[in-house]
Amino acid sequence: MRIPQSTQDSLARGDIDAVEADWLAAIEGDLDVEQFLAITKGLVRLGEEDRVGTLLEFLDDQLRERGMWAARLDLVRGAAHYFVRGGRVYDTVLDTLHELYRDRESDLTDLLQDLHLDQGRQHANKLWDKVDRLRNLLAFRPGDIVEMEGRGVGRIADVNMPLHVFKVDLEKVKGVSVGFRAAGKMLRLLPEGHVLRQKLEEPEQLTGLKPTELLERILKSYDRPLTGAEVKVIVVGIIPERRWSSWWTSARKQPQVLSSGGPRQTYRWLEATDAEESLWREFQAAPNRQKVGLLRRAANQSQELRGRMADALDRLSRALKDAQPALAFELRYALERFGAEPSWPAEDLLKTLPDPLEFFEALEQRAAREQGYALLPACRDDWLDVLERRFLLESDTKAIDAIAAVLEAETLSRCAARAQVQPHRTPAAFTWLVERAASEPSLRQGRQSRLLNLLIQALRHEAFAPFRARIKALFDSGGTAPRLLPELTLDEARQAEVAIRHAALEDYRREPLLAALHLKFPDLQADQDTGSDDLYALPASIEAQREKLRELVEEEIPANRKAIEEARAMGDLRENFEYKSARQRHEYLTARATELQQDLQRSTPIDTTSAACDRLRIGNQATLESDSGEQRTLAILGPWESAPERGIISYESDLAGRLLGSEPGARVELDGQTYTLRTIEAFPAGDEGPG
Repeated sequence: MRIPQSTQDSLARGDIDAVEADWLAAIEGDLDVEQFLAITKGLVRLGEEDRVGTLLEFLDDQLRERGMWAARLDLVRGAAHYFVRGGRVYDTVLDTLHELYRDRESDLTDLLQDLHLDQGRQHANKLWDKVDRLRNLLAFRPGDIVEMEGRGVGRIADVNMPLHVFKVDLEKVKGVSVGFRAAGKMLRLLPEGHVLRQKLEEPEQLTGLKPTELLERILKSYDRPLTGAEVKVIVVGIIPERRWSSWWTSARKQPQVLSSGGPRQTYRWLEATDAEESLWREFQAAPNRQKVGLLRRAANQSQELRGRMADALDRLSRALKDAQPALAFELRYALERFGAEPSWPAEDLLKTLPDPLEFFEALEQRAAREQGYALLPACRDDWLDVLERRFLLESDTKAIDAIAAVLEAETLSRCAARAQVQPHRTPAAFTWLVERAASEPSLRQGRQSRLLNLLIQALRHEAFAPFRARIKALFDSGGTAPRLLPELTLDEARQAEVAIRHAALEDYRREPLLAALHLKFPDLQADQDTGSDDLYALPASIEAQREKLRELVEEEIPANRKAIEEARAMGDLRENFEYKSARQRHEYLTARATELQQDLQRSTPIDTTSAACDRLRIGNQATLESDSGEQRTLAILGPWESAPERGIISYESDLAGRLLGSEPGARVELDGQTYTLRTIEAFPAGDEGPG
């Protein structure tokens, strides 16, 4: 408890008479023992033990006259050696306990006996530990409404002194036993007016309250802030669980609901004036980027507070222009969205940026990046180079829309081509491309089969986890994949059929694609080595994939599930980055496990020892020679073994599609050169591949 400022000043000056005068005046008012004990420490430091004893005696007299026996116990505990004379602490404690529990004398007597506090001061070892335990036990009596940690609300049904057990009837379970030792930690007495007590005794009074009224009742029932999850536990049962989201959205709009914290938001109730002052103090102390969110929260507060915050943000943004241009730009943009008029133009900052790419990378708000992209052409000569590079670096497809709106068709086509080089390194740009390619033929010019293969590969790659649902939707009717099929050649259609059969797609998506492909190419005949739905792989690769599946199911997915639960416990899920990341990871892991399981079910071992070598098949190794005498060795195995850098290609690849079925002497085009197929042999068992 804070000592009154006047008393602090008197202690600092050593004016003991003034301190005494303040003390004597204070004992005529509300008696806060904690405050008096704090002043006692100050007087003792000044060597005034004798005067302290006299003042404490005056205070003790007042406590006894008013019957404030619990407060007297606190005073005796904190300062008995200054005012309790003749070693009578034990007797004073017992006398005070008898007064405090006069209406429970029988229970008190039994507990004093059990705790050996009735045998005189010579047996009173650990006096205050025993007093605390006794008070914890006598805090509850039959009929009291209590909250049991982790179990909900209930009523004390029985207090069994001989067995040292409370019986508690909870809402869902009756007769729960709680030992005396555990009661102090597990049970909390609910006072009159507490929302949980009303929920048990008078639920109809709560159901009629408006959302803001009920939330006020909840938050005022606790002396600490509550998380959204804690509020939900209380509310469900008063309102149906299906109405929770709409109720919560409506309830917390009240200006007096003050939220704080990061991903784990907590909420408390303040009166209107206190709420504004608290919000202003929080605004002043908050990190710079969090000030923007606090400005939004001030929307329901007074015009004066909103103006103070806007002015402070404007001054801050202007001061940060040189040192932290990205943050300054975001703060300025937030002011514009809030309806305030920033004192400096955004173009001035963009013109003087030493490194625009670094600037855009530092902008955390997508909308701020979009504004920057739109303004850039009017500010800088190098705008085209910057936007072309940001097209690939941007992580949000809506922000890529803003870039595309500025670029001309030729430049946009060039950007789209670059997004296909290594899609897993630019997942947002590739996703933007394939989504718009459905309605914009100019974006899918060139090799349609390559775009289709990249789209199928994106289904499995972890880099596309945030976009996987959108990628899958592109295989539905009207999506990009069905629009690519009619533009394939017959050879490309054969390769596409194999790829679609093995793609990580649901059957309801796969079958219409295959039907459309066969309708367009009625003479389509799958190669006999690739026409089945089997997935060919070396035995060692199949075992390796089985081990990956085991790790996913037994280790990674359970660990991720635990991470989701831990993140969910952090509070508000809309702002909970950890929860969203864990959920995305969960979607990827479960999808990967399902795909692996399906692939393993259709996996067929490649028997390299008995592979025929009359023409090139899966499991063969071929030696090719160019017209200039250069030799290359290629092995055709399954997608699990594919390692082009070591001369191993998948039978699903475009290159394998051109080679399969070829006989010695055949001429093939590879990387712009013409090669002759010289020899065909079985892939060496146990070999890692040709050099």
